[in-house]
Amino acid sequence: MPLLVSGLVGRFVTGLSFRPCVLSISPKKLTSPIPTKDSGTLRTIQQGCEYMAAISKEREQRRHWQQVRELIDQEADVDAVSWNLRIAVLKDAKLDVAAMA
Repeated sequence: MPLLVSGLVGRFVTGLSFRPCVLSISPKKLTSPIPTKDSGTLRTIQQGCEYMAAISKEREQRRHWQQVRELIDQEADVDAVSWNLRIAVLKDAKLDVAAMA
């Protein structure tokens, strides 16, 4: 079952195809903030979902983003979602390392 973020309509991967999803999850805090170069700082899973809904289809098709979406859809623990979200942002060279200092 897809999760939704405050009425936001996003996309998620099912096999190789995308389909709309509506995300509605509680605003659980990530284990630590994730500063991005293109969208401010992600502090909650909800903000992570909004970030994923805004990325390009090309980026969304990458396996690391599919893994993050799967974890959120499975309602995995916050540690797993936080770690994989941080790795996905890092792999896309969008982690603002200077803001972490």
